[in-house]
Amino acid sequence: MSLRTALTEARGRAPGIAEARARESVAQGEVGVARSVTPLTLSVSGGGNDPRWSVGASQRFSAPGSRSARILAAELGARGAGEERRASEASTRAETRQAYFSLVRARQLAATMSRAVALARESEAAARLRFETGASPELDFVQASVARATAEAQLLTQQGEVAAVSAGLALLLGRDPRLPLEPAEAPPPSLPSLASVLERAEQAPLARARASDIAAAEASLHAASRERWPAPTVGVAVEGEGPRGASAYLRGALDLEVPVVGRGEVDRAEASLGLARVLAEQDRQRRTSEIVAAHQRLTAALAALERFMKEVLPAVERTERMALEAYRTGRSPLVTLNDALRASADTRAQAVEAAYAAQAAFASLELAVGVALDEN
Repeated sequence: MSLRTALTEARGRAPGIAEARARESVAQGEVGVARSVTPLTLSVSGGGNDPRWSVGASQRFSAPGSRSARILAAELGARGAGEERRASEASTRAETRQAYFSLVRARQLAATMSRAVALARESEAAARLRFETGASPELDFVQASVARATAEAQLLTQQGEVAAVSAGLALLLGRDPRLPLEPAEAPPPSLPSLASVLERAEQAPLARARASDIAAAEASLHAASRERWPAPTVGVAVEGEGPRGASAYLRGALDLEVPVVGRGEVDRAEASLGLARVLAEQDRQRRTSEIVAAHQRLTAALAALERFMKEVLPAVERTERMALEAYRTGRSPLVTLNDALRASADTRAQAVEAAYAAQAAFASLELAVGVALDEN
């Protein structure tokens, strides 16, 4: 399974994205509510005096400009919800990348431990041969057997960790967690410039969502201010007068709802606008700090990984063979061989962790920016 396959599957099946899409649908429904018109009121009446009967209709209208402002606020809210959904997709992408390479790391550590088991078995075989030929005491053979058994136990533990991490990734992908996943190893991520990353963050979905929140709050404030104006209700009726209501007359009416006291809606809208601006600024500062920190971690992780790949791991492989050969020929004791194998296993594990640190730092950078950094 490639990384691209995992990212594509998570985009369609991850639980968090479904919630974001549902919230976007709710916001779009709010637009429909804002566009709706006040219901038409119909009336029918009759009596023993004039007017003998009456049939009429009345319609309440919003204050001038208030309805359009409410519609605009709802549309901006829906736009913000759409950006939140896209931000959720970016967050899921970063989470999936981190889970994917957590599984890669677990499998690489298991492979490293498998290599340690193989070397421990060679060491045990060499100790057995030297003991049987009288070249070394039985203690060397017993210690080599203990080292081999310990390596095998560590491998079994790591294989269980591989299964657990695989189940966690399967949840993000919507797959059966009982079926093991086999991720393909991927090259280290590239290092984008900090300036380009900060520029992309300014146009990321989360930044656009905060801008939509401010614009929606401004529209709501405008609507609340307009709703302080008189709201007209226009009515028209046909009335019947005279004997048996035989004479019909047309009557019109105009009612005005005039706000008298209280600015509660306006004050609340102003406070909401202030809150939206504060949250947007705090979010911008937080994301900038997270981007700089993640970029620095990625820079350091890639430099460390390059050192491991070019210098450390080739030297470790030579050390393993030299230590094993020296023990076989009797030029070094078993304790020296065990120390060398233990150090090489630790160094290989550190190389695996360095590779994961680079991928995790790249995922953290994508999460902070809010967009995919390995796609155009």
